[in-house]
Amino acid sequence: MYEPLISIIVPVYKVEKYIHRCIESVLHQTYTNWELILVDDGSPDSCGRICDEYAMYHDKIAVIHKINQGVGAARNTGLHRAEGEWIYFLDSDDFIKEDTLEKMITFSNEGFYDIVMAGHSILKSSGKFIPCSDSWNESDDTSTIQKKILLDELPNFSCGKLYKRILWENVYFPVDMLIEDMYINPTLFYRAKHICIHKEALYYYSYENTDSIMRSKTRKTYIYNRYCRFLAWEEHIRIASIYEADLVPVCTRKALLAAIKALLLYYGIGCKDSRVDFTSVRFYKKASR
Repeated sequence: MYEPLISIIVPVYKVEKYIHRCIESVLHQTYTNWELILVDDGSPDSCGRICDEYAMYHDKIAVIHKINQGVGAARNTGLHRAEGEWIYFLDSDDFIKEDTLEKMITFSNEGFYDIVMAGHSILKSSGKFIPCSDSWNESDDTSTIQKKILLDELPNFSCGKLYKRILWENVYFPVDMLIEDMYINPTLFYRAKHICIHKEALYYYSYENTDSIMRSKTRKTYIYNRYCRFLAWEEHIRIASIYEADLVPVCTRKALLAAIKALLLYYGIGCKDSRVDFTSVRFYKKASR
């Protein structure tokens, strides 16, 4: 029976209200060959202590405490520690169904597939679950899936996907950057030889946490989010130039659109950020003509 070790990596920051639910969802998995790596990213609340308490009673849980550097750096730390054949990312305010890992491994067809992508639902602050993947086409057409990831026609977030660990060799999340999932996924998907998609919702994204960076309402964070989407599209252009030359113009137009939206916000709101640099936008404007 195929029962490989799955390394579940969870970056933890300011989620003391939700971290118990996240960890408990892993502890109650029907599939039992896993390790849970909790990376305390310098959280100022009680998250570090909560993680340590769980590790005291569960030997499959490891806790790493580090200074705050953001989600990308925390995930990279988890990747360095991971020992599993498979990698699974779970955000600390989210949670998974009790049979998620079992089904993901079954979907992998005893390791034939290098990436297994399953569906997800959103949990609103009202307590209502919103299905997001019911309309997906279940497929193992790897070439089509790769193109859809490249064009952002399939979700580019890293959570809810099961990756062969070998795909991550010398690949790391960018540090101090938002939209880091969209930046890195094309590289991983084009390394994979076999990919499959299943629409069953096995992952629950929480939209309850107002402290989440991705749902922050601060002007500076929102503008930087839009700017990082532009940077992610720059990376998609690079990947397209290697594997899908005919899609370079499409990715270039999407990069330019993302840059324009970020520029309008940046100068319209007047919220300056030293991390933002639009010097390459002129090139994309010429290239998209």
